[in-house]
Amino acid sequence: MEEKKKIFSNIFEIFYIFFTTSLFALGGGYAMVPVFQKRLSKYIDEDEFLKILAVAQSIPGPIAINIAVLLGEAILGFWGAIIAVIGVIIPPVGAIVLFGSLVNAYSDNIYLKGFFKGVYGSIIGLILGVLYSLIKTQKWNFAKIFILIVSIFISIIFKNLVILFFLFIVWWCYHDKKNC
Repeated sequence: MEEKKKIFSNIFEIFYIFFTTSLFALGGGYAMVPVFQKRLSKYIDEDEFLKILAVAQSIPGPIAINIAVLLGEAILGFWGAIIAVIGVIIPPVGAIVLFGSLVNAYSDNIYLKGFFKGVYGSIIGLILGVLYSLIKTQKWNFAKIFILIVSIFISIIFKNLVILFFLFIVWWCYHDKKNC
């Protein structure tokens, strides 16, 4: 009986963490990433979190849902993934319904415009923080630096070739695992 209470307590705690993070982290999925990393640190270490984040970014779809599925599954299995996704989905759906009508009615308000400009700036800071922690944990070598520079160049100059270049990099890393 005590084990069932502990499992229920963990499920409720996971739901609470994902729900409140989704509720209060303005800016979408990438703004939630550092909050998830800090709040779930007792369940999952930083290296495993960064591996999950890398997989979540490579899966198509919203990053918040992807990371909820992967973190929930890593912590509590199948039901953890379901609970985490439900916790992440409820706040934005409610906010869209509620605030969508309010913003439309008050779109000319100077205070509302200022608020959104401030939120935009904080989101950029959060995303740069995640980028810094991803870069910091990489084991850089010549091949990775070369790939990064060429990727930036191709994405700026040859926008239509980005997908082909991405497929080439995936193929190359698959065949030359020691350099990726």
